[in-house]
This record gives sequence, C-alpha cells and structure tokens, in this order.
Amino acid sequence: MFLDLHVHSRYSEDSVSEPMDLVQRAAEKGFGFATTDHNNCDSWKEFLNLGKKLNVPIILGTEIKVFMEKKLLGEVLCLFLKKPIVANDFFEVAAQVHKQKGVLAAAHPFDIMRKPFLRGFDELPKLKGYFDAIEVFNSRTIVKKFNTRAKKFAKENSLSMVCGSDAHTPSELGTSLTEVKAKSLDEAKEQILAGKTRLHCRSSSLVVHSYSTMARIGLKK
Repeated sequence: MFLDLHVHSRYSEDSVSEPMDLVQRAAEKGFGFATTDHNNCDSWKEFLNLGKKLNVPIILGTEIKVFMEKKLLGEVLCLFLKKPIVANDFFEVAAQVHKQKGVLAAAHPFDIMRKPFLRGFDELPKLKGYFDAIEVFNSRTIVKKFNTRAKKFAKENSLSMVCGSDAHTPSELGTSLTEVKAKSLDEAKEQILAGKTRLHCRSSSLVVHSYSTMARIGLKK
C-alpha cells in the first residue's frame, strides 16, 4: 500500500485543492492519503464519502501548530484519528492522539524556513519520546539538508520514518509516498508504528509555493 501522509485541501487557507480532485487523482494513481488540513478536521466527512465512492483509502488526520507554555514549537501530523483534536498545547495534543491510538509525527521538523523561523522544532530532542514517527522527507521543503537532518535524527533515535507531499495543489499529490506492506489502514498503521516503511520521495517545483501564497491572501481559491 502506498500512502501520501501529508495532504491539504481547500479546508486549509493556503490550499487550492478540492477534495474531489484529490480523491480522483489518488484513484487514478492507485494510492491512499491522509487529509491533514491545518488545525481543523472539517474535511473528514467529505473525504470519507469520496474515498468510499472511489475506493481510495483515506486516513483521517490534521496538521497542528503546537505550543509549550506559549512558545511555538512547530507543527505535528496527527494521523489515523477517530475524532478531532481539540488542543494546541503539545502535551495535550500528544495525549489526545495516543488516547485514540493514532500516530503522532513531527512535520518537517528541521525546516527553519517555516514557522518558527530560524529555529525549527528545536525542542524535538527533549520531546522525542512523545513521537511515533518523523517526517524525514517533505516534498515542499526547499533546502535538501533540512530533510537530510530529519532522516538522520529519526535513525539516531530509532523513530519510524515517513514522508509526504505536503500537497496544497492537486498536481502535488503523491509526489512523496510512504509504502507499507498492508491490505488495510489498520495494518498500515501497525507497519508505520513498527518502523516498517519504504519511502519514495521527490521534491515539488518551487512554483507550487506561489499558489499557496495566492490562496492565503485570497487571490486564488
């Protein structure tokens, strides 16, 4: 099974992707994906209905900006959820994810070109025990060494490695895929937790960032 574990739709303010376009593209290419819109789970019902209709595995998730004592730490991917996460405190988010037996992954943790700028997820070494996986390749990460550092950190700390396109446009979907030997999403989750993943990674064109900027300021939706 091939899975894109980091995908945004129009339910994220900086994405131009319609859920139908994403599911149709995944159906054509033969892979599943996680819906990880920023700080919300509003897309879930729509994606589940479309996934069922077109036979595309849909992982329920979200990408959340997390804080510790008002300090922005970075972003985390909350995957394989059953109900929405209603927190942004890091420890509460981790607790809610694990209470429902989901997967918590650090998203692009060493990319200092994203908020918090110039720092990245600098508390990650202290908090690594709360994570199930590290996103070691993000297709939208511009500087190669940021992904390389994430992979090195995952290996040194025996954390499962995953990747994702971080798609904000339909054409980006599937740019990076996490492969697992599984016939169901439950089996896929267990394979990820066990660190039994194979990654297929490609970088996105720099052009895609302009679409996110236009969407964010309301020029394109």
